[in-house]
Amino acid sequence: MRRKNRIVDLFPLLLFLIFTLSALGVVIYSVQIYQHIVETAEGSFDVDTSVYYITEKLRNHDADGSIKVGDFKGNQAVILEDNVAGVPYVTYIYAYDGYLRELYAEREETESMIADSGTRILEITEFDIKKISDDLLLLGFTSANGDHSEAYISVRSKGGDSE
Repeated sequence: MRRKNRIVDLFPLLLFLIFTLSALGVVIYSVQIYQHIVETAEGSFDVDTSVYYITEKLRNHDADGSIKVGDFKGNQAVILEDNVAGVPYVTYIYAYDGYLRELYAEREETESMIADSGTRILEITEFDIKKISDDLLLLGFTSANGDHSEAYISVRSKGGDSE
């Protein structure tokens, strides 16, 4: 009779232990799922924001011949030209050293600048630009975690020739 009482006394403790371990397993699994979702969202955020950023820049500079595809210090770049009070300015948007960068300066000053001169915008490892036609560009972005996105951007005015 005494032996039966020990098993009866231990049964609630074993049941509580099993419940606790199950709850802990569910929490650990949920944390792993949450971390994966956050990492995926961060990569998508950088890529999507890059697309929106460049699209808006192109829309603001959409004048005849002011949007070009070219090169800045060995990196593919979108080149946006402005003329402020008779002085030619240029904006280069390009990827360098793991970041999408933007450099805005007088055209003459850009010759002496290096690729690291641009302001860091977003963490992007690759930025590809293809001019499909005079009024259509294909932009490709790859984030630091490997997410890739492409966007076709139509410009209303005819773009300039590649540099």
